[in-house]
Amino acid sequence: MGRPKALIIGSGIGGLTSAAMLAQTKDYDVSVYERMSFAGGRFTQHDHDGFQIPTGAVHMIPHGKKGPFANLILGSRKRGGLDLSRHGVDFIPTTNFACQIKGGRLYQAKNAFGVLPWFPISDMVNLTRLLSKRAKMPIVGETENGKTWLSKRFSKEFVNFLDSFSNFAVSLRFEQMPATSVIRMLQNSFWSDKPHIPKGGCKGVIDGLRKDLKENGARVKLSTEITEILPGSAEESTKDNEFCVGIRRRGRDSSIWVGADAIIHNGGHPNLLKVLSDDFEVKEEITEQVNNTQAVGGIGFCFALKENVPHQGSGVTVLPEIDRVGGYVIPSFSDPSLAPQGQHLMITHQYVPSSDVKSEIEKGREELYEAIPWLSDYGEEICVHSYHRNWPCNRAPQGSELPADIGIEGIRLVGDGVKSHGWMMIEGISSNISNVVNEIKKEI
Repeated sequence: MGRPKALIIGSGIGGLTSAAMLAQTKDYDVSVYERMSFAGGRFTQHDHDGFQIPTGAVHMIPHGKKGPFANLILGSRKRGGLDLSRHGVDFIPTTNFACQIKGGRLYQAKNAFGVLPWFPISDMVNLTRLLSKRAKMPIVGETENGKTWLSKRFSKEFVNFLDSFSNFAVSLRFEQMPATSVIRMLQNSFWSDKPHIPKGGCKGVIDGLRKDLKENGARVKLSTEITEILPGSAEESTKDNEFCVGIRRRGRDSSIWVGADAIIHNGGHPNLLKVLSDDFEVKEEITEQVNNTQAVGGIGFCFALKENVPHQGSGVTVLPEIDRVGGYVIPSFSDPSLAPQGQHLMITHQYVPSSDVKSEIEKGREELYEAIPWLSDYGEEICVHSYHRNWPCNRAPQGSELPADIGIEGIRLVGDGVKSHGWMMIEGISSNISNVVNEIKKEI
């Protein structure tokens, strides 16, 4: 008998980090299958005339070197991390914790509490109470949304500021999330480090993960999709394994069967349920929960900026006076390699309140030029990305996460559909990786 075979479906940040944790033990035969022609999912980038255009993420690590993502990527192996600094992975702090443009004026804060002078003193008092409130676990049957809860305790200006940040970070407004999720998300934000930029952009992290996987004998196979998951006994060649997995190179008609003793799926619950054969029983309540969960869309613009742009900084800048666009970042002020010499890269993000994506793009563009007084003189639009259908911002809304365990031994899910309570973006994805990997180890 050889080493147990661990098959990872999807090479997003959840899939690659899960694969790396298993491969570093040297106890498992690890393979990653990715349907796209590139690794990294929505956490990588493509070069466009020297501009490093992200595929989804905005070259931003929300909680810097004090959040779950940093603990996973840069932490020592003794503490459950991957220690990818050995492969050149590093995070660079933003110039500010947060900024806002209000009334055409730019406000900048160096740290979390630097934003408080922008608002009434009562907000400072109530923020102290919010940060001490118990919200580590969601409330069962919770009915109050985040905006209602905050509006009872904070000024309209402060709520609008925070709500714009939520729009930028998770593609949702507070009224779309349970109160405890909003409270915990804000607690994690104010307690943590200032945001950081991954050195070399998102792809710098992906390249480090791929180096680590190669070093530990794991394989990453691109342009390969999963067609079906059967019991191992379904084929003679896989009868000694728990699962028989059909894989097919994109563009080819036929599949081949490979054996697996454990599966970690990074492609979303609906896509896993589609390929699971009827031999596996998924509880009806889980299937119903998956079917009733709506993925979260978003829109992002990328702009080329002149070197002498009036806003000289890389912190998250929120736009609380407009409806759709939450804010923007200029990450090249922290890492100049993300843009050609003498220029900068600006990335925006907005939620999508209607299904008419083309209309939302036009409205978002109009808002940007309205809210940012210097954009027409110093910026030029490079591209616009829309995230929807099977390429969303989040496969489950913040506060409505799906379970990593769907009741089938040896199968778990990772990714933005199973974030831990109150952790947003890649912080939420990475907060679950260790638990999932440890459960899989026990079941192989």
